[in-house]
Amino acid sequence: MITSRVESAGLAKKLMDDFADKTGINNKDTSSQDRYLWTDAFAVQNFLALSSFFDDDKYKYLARNLIGQVHETLGRFAPEDSRSGWISGLPEEEGQKHPTINGLRIGKDQLERKKTDPFDPRKEWDRDGQYFHYHTRWIHALLHAAQKLNDRKLITYASELSLAGRHFLESSGNQSRLYWKMSVDLSYPLVSSMGAHDPLDGYLTALECKLLTSNEEDFTEYLSDLESLCGGKSWQTDDPLGLGGLLLNVVRSAELKQHTKLPESVHPQKLYSDALTGLKEFSKRADLASSSRFRLAFRECGLSLGLRVVDNYQDKLADTVSDLKELEKKQNLADDIEQFWSQSENRKFSNYRDHLNINHVSLASSLLAGVESNFFSTPEFE
Repeated sequence: MITSRVESAGLAKKLMDDFADKTGINNKDTSSQDRYLWTDAFAVQNFLALSSFFDDDKYKYLARNLIGQVHETLGRFAPEDSRSGWISGLPEEEGQKHPTINGLRIGKDQLERKKTDPFDPRKEWDRDGQYFHYHTRWIHALLHAAQKLNDRKLITYASELSLAGRHFLESSGNQSRLYWKMSVDLSYPLVSSMGAHDPLDGYLTALECKLLTSNEEDFTEYLSDLESLCGGKSWQTDDPLGLGGLLLNVVRSAELKQHTKLPESVHPQKLYSDALTGLKEFSKRADLASSSRFRLAFRECGLSLGLRVVDNYQDKLADTVSDLKELEKKQNLADDIEQFWSQSENRKFSNYRDHLNINHVSLASSLLAGVESNFFSTPEFE
C-alpha cells in the first residue's frame, strides 16, 4: 500500500522503467518500436516528472528520445503498408523537419480499412488511422516538453499537428462536425461520428498553439470553426476517462483565460460545473470495491489524474471557478483508485495485462501528478 510521496514516485518509476524496456525506447532501431500515440503522450510527461522528482537527467533523455521515436514511427507509413516514407508525402529531409504536418498515426496493429471496404465496428477498433483526440493529447505533451526541455522546435511540431486537425472538419449545409477517425493520409473518414469532447480539446489546444507561435493567421478560421462546434454543447459525462480529460481541460481553460478572451462554451466555470455533475453521477454507480477482473485501470486512472491536477491548481483556479470545495470532497476517489491499482495483486489479471502499457503509464501519471505540482504545466504564453 502506498503511504508516502516517495513510495508513489518509486512505483511510478518502476512502471515507467518497465514501459521503456518493453516498448523499445532505448533502441534506436525504429522497426523494434512499439509506439502508440495516446500512451506515449502521457509517457513523455511521466518521464519529465520523474526527472524533476529524482533529479535524474536520464528521464529527460527518455522523454526526448520518445518524442523522436514517435515522430519517426507514427509520422511514417507502417512497415506493412504498401506505401512508404512520411505520411505527409514530403521528401525525406523535409519530412524530418516537419514530422507532424499531416498528422500522426494511432499505432494500431492492423492496417487501416480501405475506402472501398465495408465498415465493421468490431474490426475498426483494431485498425490504424488517425484519431483527432490522440492528436490533441500529443499536442499537449509537446507543449509541456517544450518548456521542460527548453526546445521551441517542439512548439512548431505541436502547431503543425494542431493545424492538421483541419482535415477532420466536415461541413454539410448548416451542420458541421469533426470526424472521429481519419485514414492514415487524412484523405477520407474511417469513423464519421464526432467524439463528445473533440471540439473542446481541439479548440483549447489550437488556441494554445496560436498564442505560442507567430503564424496566428493560420489558426483564425480553424478556431472559428471549432468555436462554432463548441457552442451550446454540454460536456457532461459519467465516463471516468472522459471526466478526467474534462478536469484537465478546466485547468487548461483557466490558464488560457488569463491571456485571452474565451467563449462561454469553453469557460473554466462551465467545464467545471459539467465535470461536477458527471462526478456525482459516476460516484452513484462506481463500484471501486469490485475485482480488477471487471475494471479497466487506464479509465479509472484517467479520472484520478484529473482530480490530482485540479487539486494541484486550486490556487490558480480560485479566481475563475466557484465551489472548488465540492471537488475536494472527491479526492478520496483518486486515493481509492491509486491505492487499488498500486497493489501488485490487482495488476496480475488479464484485464490489466491485456492493456499493460496504457495501464502502467496511466497509473504512473496519476501517482506523479500527486507528487509533482507542475505535472500538467505548459509553456509561458508570450
